[in-house]
Amino acid sequence: MAARPPVTNKISSRLSPFSPVAVRRPMPTLLRLLAGLVLAQGLLAADAPPRAGRGAIGEIQPARPGPWGAVEYTRIVIEPPSEFMAPDYRFRAFAVWNFGGHGPAELDALWASAGLPPELRSALRDPAIATVTAAGTTLRPPASLVRALPPESRARIYGVLANLPGNPLHEMPFLFRSDMVDEWLDDPTLPPRVYEEVRRLLYRRGNSMLFSDPDLVLPLVASAAERVQLIKTLSRKSALLVRVRVRPDSDIDALAAYWGRGHRQKDVRPLLQSLARHPQGITLDAAHLLPRFPRGLLYTFPPGSEPMNPRLNCHWSSMNFFRDEPDPRLADPQLMREVLDRDYRRLEPGAPRLFGDVLLLVRADGTAVHSCVYVADEIVFTKNGYSYQMPWVLATIGDVLAAYPQEPALEQVVYRSVE
Repeated sequence: MAARPPVTNKISSRLSPFSPVAVRRPMPTLLRLLAGLVLAQGLLAADAPPRAGRGAIGEIQPARPGPWGAVEYTRIVIEPPSEFMAPDYRFRAFAVWNFGGHGPAELDALWASAGLPPELRSALRDPAIATVTAAGTTLRPPASLVRALPPESRARIYGVLANLPGNPLHEMPFLFRSDMVDEWLDDPTLPPRVYEEVRRLLYRRGNSMLFSDPDLVLPLVASAAERVQLIKTLSRKSALLVRVRVRPDSDIDALAAYWGRGHRQKDVRPLLQSLARHPQGITLDAAHLLPRFPRGLLYTFPPGSEPMNPRLNCHWSSMNFFRDEPDPRLADPQLMREVLDRDYRRLEPGAPRLFGDVLLLVRADGTAVHSCVYVADEIVFTKNGYSYQMPWVLATIGDVLAAYPQEPALEQVVYRSVE
């Protein structure tokens, strides 16, 4: 077997069905790392075409000029803590596909629309792998059949399964940005055969590459420890370390006005002024400019005592951004909408965004799928679902969109508090 290709530039309510039911210990707070900075100034309209926002792991990326000052970021990947992992992960010899509301005729139409070759269509009609009831059809295709699916066919079939009950591996797959797959799977402990098999079973949805077939890969891993590490690798999330440089010639009034939104200038200005006194300027972890609530959560996972608390979701995280004491009721999407309508105003498309603006990702029917908080440039504060495997992070808007891959793509709607 050929060695895995080298990786250059090393560095949902997404809950894996392989995650343990119980969590033993809370996760200690992760250390915040530092990176350098390049000076930038000016204004920027929010809906200007965004950069890719990719950035290899460890590579310093300067932000675009804006009222946030001189900002840059470094990309990292975060794995779930060992405390949140099961001691081992079991696997099945066959897949389970639950096609509620689908009989033989509907499935034949799906196989045709997925472009399956005749031999695979015939194999999927085998009565030995099917259980047909009035509620629909459950298929248990063998591993060899699932491996044989072409990527485009896999994407089409799994996209249907994702919207039907009883398919957690398809509804909540492992996923990462499509342009960062190498960084996602950059784990030298993975045997080449495992690495290649995972790559072969990936499929695309929107701007993401997804993986829903751990049952096909776990048998290739010899030990329990290696199986745990494989699931940790697949569960990785992208995050940004963000810094702000303050120099003697920096416009402290403008920086304090931007970073001190939410009636916080009295706290932000003295810190900025102290940094500006240094002859060469000083770079500051942007976490120190965040309000107390997000600053305490950044780069951490939910507590082990409440690993799957649905109140610790994206709306709770976004709507409490400026609150010292979070209101648990704001996790409710309906109440969130009521508060936005009452205490915020919706920005016009193309309007410049400011620190603390709430950004919603919505479907065409107006349903809010996710919320996060704008920080600077293309950077947001976000928690992508209430799962204990999802940390609170700074990420690019492109990262967040990749965490919620939908077709058509979700619309961005921005709200600003009425101060």
